Parts: sequence; structure tokens; C-alpha cells
Amino acid sequence: MKQDINRTLFILFTALTLAACLTGCGDSSGSAISQSPSERKAHDEKLRDLEAKVGFSFPTNTVIVSAGDGEIRDPSSGFYIWGLYSERPISIPVMSAPGFKDYRKLPLESSLKYVQGEMLGRKILQPQIALGSSWETNGYIFSGTLIRSPQGDYLVIEQFRQK
Repeated sequence: MKQDINRTLFILFTALTLAACLTGCGDSSGSAISQSPSERKAHDEKLRDLEAKVGFSFPTNTVIVSAGDGEIRDPSSGFYIWGLYSERPISIPVMSAPGFKDYRKLPLESSLKYVQGEMLGRKILQPQIALGSSWETNGYIFSGTLIRSPQGDYLVIEQFRQK
């Protein structure tokens, strides 16, 4: 009996989440949940801080979907990870490694799994290409994994402290 209730609740929650995404993922905020002006202002400040940290700007209405330290227990590593979504194309810095003049083309299937894992339940529909890059700025090394789709760009940025 308890398993049936749990299964029913799981199916109901999944259906509501899917319905919210299908009806709200295309809005200009990139989120199915509308934000109050103060929440939007706080988000915009976090986005500006992130732009300063990573050394490039994001398109208007980019949404920080997730952010955290990945539960890394060593703060000296400087590790941090962000998941972002934008309806507009995101231009990450090109590779700063010798021999690279552009982005790395990444395997779509494995990159898609990785990026979706950082998107807090968002499903990336019709992924077209996976690109990667790494760059150094502000005393950190950054690695970006970008999935481009007709609905927008999904980007995961990892940060490590330079040694």
C-alpha cells in the first residue's frame, strides 16, 4: 500500500514538473517559476559577479540554474561549479592551450549526460552539438562544457584554483 502511494506521488510530481517545464521553460527568464523583482535583482547581481570571475559576459536573461562546490572537502582547490541556461547563444572563451584556436568538439552523448546532471532536472531537448573550452583568468582555471539546442544553450563551468 505504501509503495503504491509513493509510486503515485512520484508519478504526480514527475508529471507536474514536466508540465511546468513544457509551459514555462521558454519564457524570457528561462525558469518556470516567476521571480519577484528583488529575487531577479539578486540573481542579476550573482550573474554580474560570475561574469567578473570567469572573464566574459553572458547574454541577457541568462539564468544560473545551479551553483555549488560539488561537495569537495578541500577548499584550497578553489573548486566551484555553475550550471547556466540562455535562450541566446553563449560565447565562451576559446581554448587557451597551445595548438588550439577554437573550441573542442566533445562527444554529444556523454557531454549531454554530464550537463543535464548539473541542470537540476531540466531536460535538454534536441541537443545539436557539444563544445568545450578551458581558459585562465583571475587566478583560476576554468573549464566550460556547452550544449547547444534549438531552445538555447546550456553551459557548465568548473573553476579550479591555479597552482
